[in-house]
Amino acid sequence: MLDIIIRSALDIVQRTERLIETSKQLLNSEDLDEVDVYELDCEIERLGDAVFVIDEAIRALARTVDCWPQAARAYGMHRTVH
Repeated sequence: MLDIIIRSALDIVQRTERLIETSKQLLNSEDLDEVDVYELDCEIERLGDAVFVIDEAIRALARTVDCWPQAARAYGMHRTVH
């Protein structure tokens, strides 16, 4: 289940990064007025910051999941797979 969450979240990050790149290309096309350019640029920055945070969180989760079997053995915990 966590594998699905991690893969899905990383897929969302990749799609969002592509959206950011497409938006930057739109900014460079000069089809927008100054206000639109400023607002789009601000949104791109916010979206980029959010994607960075999400990417780091998902990768930390993935590292944690990879360590669970080792922690379970070290602390004598047992899991039941349903």
